[in-house]
Order: sequence, then C-alpha cells, then structure tokens
Amino acid sequence: MDFAPLVAAFVLIALTEIGDKTMIAVITLSSKHSRKTVFVGALAALTVLSILGVAVGQVLFDYVPRDIIEIAAGVLFIVFGAATLLLPEKEKESKGEKLRKWGGLSASFGLVAIMELGDKTQLSIIALSAQYGDWLQVLIGAVIGFALVTLIGVTLGAEIGKRVPERYIRLGSGMIFLVFGFIFLAQALL
Repeated sequence: MDFAPLVAAFVLIALTEIGDKTMIAVITLSSKHSRKTVFVGALAALTVLSILGVAVGQVLFDYVPRDIIEIAAGVLFIVFGAATLLLPEKEKESKGEKLRKWGGLSASFGLVAIMELGDKTQLSIIALSAQYGDWLQVLIGAVIGFALVTLIGVTLGAEIGKRVPERYIRLGSGMIFLVFGFIFLAQALL
C-alpha cells in the first residue's frame, strides 16, 4: 500500500498550521479553558472541516465566493475580539465546571471552524484528494497533522494561562481577534 497521500497530507498540514491563526486561537483559548476541552473542540472542528474538504469542498467553493467567507470571518473575529475586550467576565460558581467546559468546547469548535473554512489548509486537502484520488488517506494524514499542531497549541496556551494574569490574557486575546478580523476584511475588500 502506498502511503504517499497520508504522508503528504500530514506534512503539509503540520507545516502550514504551525504559527497559523488557528494555532494562535488554540493557544489563546487554552489559556482560559482546559487543554482537554480546547483540544477536543478544536480537533473536532478541524476533522469536520477536513471531511468537508475531501467530500464536498469543491462544490462549496463553486457556490460560495472566497470573499464572502473572508468577510464573514472578519466580522465574526471583530465581534469576538470586541466582546472579549468590552464584556465583563462572568464566572458563576453555581453553574460549575461543566458550563465552563462546554463554553470552552463550543468556543473552540466554533472559532476554529470559522477560521479554517476556506483556509489554505482546507484548499490543500481538496487538492491532495483530487491529486491522489485517495480521500481516506488524505483525511487521516490531515487529521493527524492537525492533532499534532493542536496539541502543541494547547500545551503552550495552558502554560501561558498559568503564568500570565487573566486581565492580560483577555487584553491579548481581544487584540489578536481584532487584528485577524481586520486582516480578513482587508483581504476580502482589497
């Protein structure tokens, strides 16, 4: 059996995602939420989008212009950044750790899904599937690559969360989301 599609997808995803906006989001999220929760949420989103990439990605891009995806992502990032900076953090003890985990899980899944939709890695997955004709190996390689990068991101984020005061994390997170939001809008509109 030829493992070239699996290896190609793994190497491509692992190298292109190191330092990418998704990794930065994972680092930021894991500085506030548990590593396990962020890892599961982010990897679930990346897996779902990888499946979409190998299954119906080309059709999606035929009907939804990339500019629309970038504008939507930009607006959502700006809203998320503004909310992080402006809304007070309300941690209710009565809701317990379960609510915090779901918040981290849903935030991780949603944010990573929005960030990766139409991203270069999703386009790469589509191209590799078309090139090799072996969607399953491409999917497995991509998911393993995403898992490695996500694991690195949550580990870094958890360490930052232990060493940096919460208010600085909120400020940094909000600023990062605003910057990416404006970058997405600029790319779409220019």
